Amino acid sequence: MAAGGDDFESWLSLKLKALNTDEGVFSTYIKGILEGEETLEDKTEALEGILSEITEDDIPTHCREILDRWKKVSQTTDGVTGNNAGCGEDMDLKLVRLLESQPRPTTVQRTYTEEERRIREAILAQYSQMSDQDDDDESDRPNEGKENGLVKNTNAAVVQQAEKEKREKAKLESQKKKEKDKEDREKQKQQQQERKEKRKTQKGERRR
Repeated sequence: MAAGGDDFESWLSLKLKALNTDEGVFSTYIKGILEGEETLEDKTEALEGILSEITEDDIPTHCREILDRWKKVSQTTDGVTGNNAGCGEDMDLKLVRLLESQPRPTTVQRTYTEEERRIREAILAQYSQMSDQDDDDESDRPNEGKENGLVKNTNAAVVQQAEKEKREKAKLESQKKKEKDKEDREKQKQQQQERKEKRKTQKGERRR
């Protein structure tokens, strides 16, 4: 609606200038009313309200002229849009038909010469041999893993045994230390008892 809208804006600007008013301000208001979704009656009432602020003469006539001009411009623009849409649809149909009429590509089976066939078979045989060798290598690796695992398990057993012996040795040493401490306490206790007995004996002799 660009071309039709420009024509209407030019006509409306001249119309408002003829009424001695600011066309820049009122043109925007009037066009906003015309582009709205309101009924014709509501648009007419709104236009008459704006025009009453501009002039007091022939308000219904000015209002009718604006509405008629807008109607003509809208019809012209809708017709052009419809024609463009129709052309677009025609172009789409033509494109589809053109694509359908194009021959579809077919897969061509290549024919090898005798020499090419021999080379191809030799390459396939070599590749198959390499694959078998890789499979053999893979089958050997689990045995290596088992041997390594056996060595690891043996080392782990040795370490565990050493730790166990170390703990038992520490336990024995701790027990010996406890027994020695107990013996020392018994000796000290016995010595104290002997001293007490000795003191009692000395006191008895003095009393005599």
